[in-house]
Amino acid sequence: MKKSLLFFAAAVLSLFSILVPGADAAEEQWISYVNERFGYSIEYPDIFSDIQESDNGDGVWLSFETDKYALTLSGGYNVLEEDAESKLRNRLEEIPSIVPGSEKSGPGWYRVIHTIESGVDGTESFFYEYGIIDSENWATFILLYPSEERERFAAIAAKMEKTLQLSSSEGTESEGTDSKAFVPDDPFFMENGQVYKNETLLDCEVYEVPSGLDNDIKFWTVIGTGTSDVVTGEETGVWFFGEHGEYVTNIFLKNEKEYQDLLWNPAGDRLVLVRGIEGEQDLVFELYAEYMEKKAEFRGLRASLAWLEDGMRFVFTRIDDIREGVPPSDLPYGLKLSAVLYDSAIEETIPLKESTDTKNFSFDSVSEDGEHIALTETSVQSSKDWGEEEKIKEREIKVPMPAAG
Repeated sequence: MKKSLLFFAAAVLSLFSILVPGADAAEEQWISYVNERFGYSIEYPDIFSDIQESDNGDGVWLSFETDKYALTLSGGYNVLEEDAESKLRNRLEEIPSIVPGSEKSGPGWYRVIHTIESGVDGTESFFYEYGIIDSENWATFILLYPSEERERFAAIAAKMEKTLQLSSSEGTESEGTDSKAFVPDDPFFMENGQVYKNETLLDCEVYEVPSGLDNDIKFWTVIGTGTSDVVTGEETGVWFFGEHGEYVTNIFLKNEKEYQDLLWNPAGDRLVLVRGIEGEQDLVFELYAEYMEKKAEFRGLRASLAWLEDGMRFVFTRIDDIREGVPPSDLPYGLKLSAVLYDSAIEETIPLKESTDTKNFSFDSVSEDGEHIALTETSVQSSKDWGEEEKIKEREIKVPMPAAG
């Protein structure tokens, strides 16, 4: 078994020179892998172009043409009748440069991270290893990534940990599937409902996610230089934490005042982050999926967005352009506004009513039965009349709810 483990670690190191370019997290898709020989399965991100099966059928090596990322999946029989604690203990004897605090085990699982200096410039990379074991089999993944991307890969590793399963343990769930990915050197954490950077308490309000996510985000807050003098401008953003206060991921902001709102969908697995300047009508709506990958961005009107009950679609007032000849003080009449619906399942925007030279349409509400959407139509006789308030008329109209998908 020890020789097999040593060979496995060496195999990962050999992949160091052949892996993936910096793909945008928003473009990642997930692939399911099943190993029939040793009865394990896992999901991994589609950032690899080449897959090489091992000769003995214990797993796969995933690679690309640069040395940035790598992934090895492996499994075997538990012939030595090990448990997770002894498995981790053996690994600690075999691997160098362990990241302090990353070595951990629980019933049926273990985790350890070690480092390597790679490339001609000596860039530091992490080997993130996570394994599960029962009385019959064991399975592991080892994920290689550069240290500067540890926050992005915390979310990726978290999902991989949760999806790694042994068929011989079907019907049971180990503590490891509920624990979060370890983020090396991350100074932010929560304790007793409050956020700290290292030992300093931050002055920020903590909010709870409306329902559980697959990546186990439970809390979120906005952190910036205004919360404490120990926070730097580069750390300003919306920060997300797990059930036990561990850091999960974050969305960076230019400054904390840029944050205006955060709107979760009914399922709690998608959100719209609202950015802008306090008091201005022109805002930016950014859609993020469950692992905080950015999926879409729109210019929208303040207080004009609402999720539908299906959790995949939302309605909002889109800002199409600025109307020529209308003074800025006359906004929002000086903006061309359309009422639209965005379907995140098909990643398409569906116009409900689009602006014209003489008409604006803004979203008001969704009917209780979900069959109609109420809009406000703002109109003038001539495009020259937008600057004269007495010539502007408003009326409420209703449009049928488009079919999903």
